[in-house]
Amino acid sequence: MKILLVDDESTERDGIRFLINEFQFPLDIEEAANGKIALNYIQNNNDVDILFTDVKMPYMDGLELAKEVYLFNPNIVIIIFSAYSEFDYAKKAFKANVVNYLLKPIEIDEFQEVMSRAIETCEQRKLQLLQRENLRNSDKKLWLYRLVNSKDSINEISAILKEQYQINLDNKYIRFISVETRNNYFEQFEEEFDSILKRNLKQNYETINLYPNLSYIMIYGIENVDDNEIENSFRKIYSNLTENRTEMFSLIVGTKFYGLKHLTEKLQELDALMKDTFSYFSGIIYASKASAKDVGAIEEQLQIKESIIRSIQDKNMIAVKEQMLIYLKRLSDEKASSAFYAKYLIVDIAKAIYQAYGIYNEAIILKTANEIMNSNDLEKVGEVLSKIIDEIIETTNNDMPDVSQAVAEVKNVIKNKYMCDIGLEEIAEIVCLTPAYVSFIFKKETGSNLVKYLTDYRMKKAREMLDESNMKIVDIGKACGYQNQSYFNKLFKNYYGITPKQYREQ
Repeated sequence: MKILLVDDESTERDGIRFLINEFQFPLDIEEAANGKIALNYIQNNNDVDILFTDVKMPYMDGLELAKEVYLFNPNIVIIIFSAYSEFDYAKKAFKANVVNYLLKPIEIDEFQEVMSRAIETCEQRKLQLLQRENLRNSDKKLWLYRLVNSKDSINEISAILKEQYQINLDNKYIRFISVETRNNYFEQFEEEFDSILKRNLKQNYETINLYPNLSYIMIYGIENVDDNEIENSFRKIYSNLTENRTEMFSLIVGTKFYGLKHLTEKLQELDALMKDTFSYFSGIIYASKASAKDVGAIEEQLQIKESIIRSIQDKNMIAVKEQMLIYLKRLSDEKASSAFYAKYLIVDIAKAIYQAYGIYNEAIILKTANEIMNSNDLEKVGEVLSKIIDEIIETTNNDMPDVSQAVAEVKNVIKNKYMCDIGLEEIAEIVCLTPAYVSFIFKKETGSNLVKYLTDYRMKKAREMLDESNMKIVDIGKACGYQNQSYFNKLFKNYYGITPKQYREQ
């Protein structure tokens, strides 16, 4: 904390400084020779916690200074330091706002007591401010969550964001970016994520955590920011996220739009791109490049892609080879597609082939993915895929395990282990399948993301415990697999609109 010592006599200031250091009070010390200088400092530096001021000084006395400071920032603790002859006058003049007084000459015990009380008051005020700010931030995130995940009026939610949180989306350029991970990154590393965004994004933005493994970034501003600038920013963000981490990050950068009337449409566009992946990929997709295609070409590509997947499921590898030649030709002709976008689609097809033939070795899959992603052109990609098909036909004819049975086992694991710290990786290990395959079959069979299903199940159980038991809320959070109590409260509020405490009281 910071204390400002104000006295026109430097010897007095030196004495107070000596005592503060002698008692090792946790204070940074600034000084001013009169009230006018002190007031100017406080108005231009928003970091003073304690004002320690003499009464009689030139230009502006201590009482006038104290009144001005109280009006400017009532959270600053004020200590009046005065001679005996001024004491009653000072106390009467300002007793409503100043609760700390010291007489000259200073008695050491009294000084220690007054300073300790002032520091304790500062600590309590800082804690209260922090609690209010955390509550405000939690409510802000809830309204942002509702903006993208609610059937309520977008205009009404936008008005609340503008009025209460100064997030003005009216007549702004807006863009959404999804960031998805294989594990529950945002539950554990939300502060790290925010820090990376602050370093790399110059525009106004907000984060919207939808699930422990999925977050949206909303960029908004009055300026029409060039796509290249956004791409550069997110290349840096992706690099920061993946630096020294084994976590896989999948970023989809949505197209920009102007005004709230297009918000739902653009969110649906982003969601469609996310659903178009068969499993988690690692990298960045730019929707502006994906959506700049001719509609007829998109339909044709999707039909070929679906036909390839059906042939894979039928284990007709000859047909797969023929269709891949056509598919690669279409991707090569489609100039609007980025090379990365094309490659990640092929990686998904390669994974689908492995899954169809019961090959779940992560090392093999990762090696193939790297070969495809490091290929210089689509012809090389075709060669890698042909090699995969030839090797599979030669080495294995295993049938795909029963999907319904596998999904039933996954649901059973969730039912019995939801109270533990489990995610996709742990569930996959229990049922002896790869995480990518579990994610694929679960979404295919149920239409739901596995992490979403697990989170929904935990939230349902949390509500049942609040209804039917007298367990402490912190114990309910732990019983539902959340060791982080504040995160459990935030997630519960996102689901039901109120905190667990408020739910129980109702």
